[in-house]
Amino acid sequence: MGKAFADMLPYTLGLVVSPFPVVAVVALLISANGRTKALLFEVTWLIMSWVVLLVLIALLGAVDTTGHAKPAWLGWISVIIGALLLVMAFAGIRRAARRKEGKAAEVPRWIAAMDHMTKPKIIGVAAMLIVANPVNLASVAGGAIAAAHEPLPPGGYLILAAVFVVIGSTGVLAPYVTTLSGGGERRLQRMRGWLIQHNGALTLLMILVFGVLFLAKGLRGLLA
Repeated sequence: MGKAFADMLPYTLGLVVSPFPVVAVVALLISANGRTKALLFEVTWLIMSWVVLLVLIALLGAVDTTGHAKPAWLGWISVIIGALLLVMAFAGIRRAARRKEGKAAEVPRWIAAMDHMTKPKIIGVAAMLIVANPVNLASVAGGAIAAAHEPLPPGGYLILAAVFVVIGSTGVLAPYVTTLSGGGERRLQRMRGWLIQHNGALTLLMILVFGVLFLAKGLRGLLA
């Protein structure tokens, strides 16, 4: 289990630094009844991340009927995901280069709408950010592939997935902790502005890093 966790650990970085879920939590915290809504978002995020990770491990065929891992198959999946992420990263870099310098970052409409979201919509946004955001999905998929290389009992995968999600969710949980200290709302406002301003660069950087990571891991598995 220790080796599987060590292989999974680098992929938690994508969840930790992914800007969109953090901005969503901050937007909820500075809205009316913010702590309750932010807590609902964070609980949904934790549960959804854990479930998606476990489902991906199962779909990847973590252990076959003979109890052996399938590194060749998983290696090809890693190579394909890595190549797709690199294409996305370079396409995003080209789009960013064509934009006018100094143009203020626009607040995404769904972020602006967080102030007035109902509880079901908050749950839906938290769930969708796991599967619809390429950085978050790549992080979870990378963790699943890393875990799938190691044949473990079902209980081992449950524990690994839980630890992975808790570590990866530190960025999402941090704003809530910030509100417990004095001057927390001012810090949240500054954090929100900074994340919105730089979310594009952070997202492209993580897509590029994960593309290289997936590609290298896949090629290493195929050539081993």
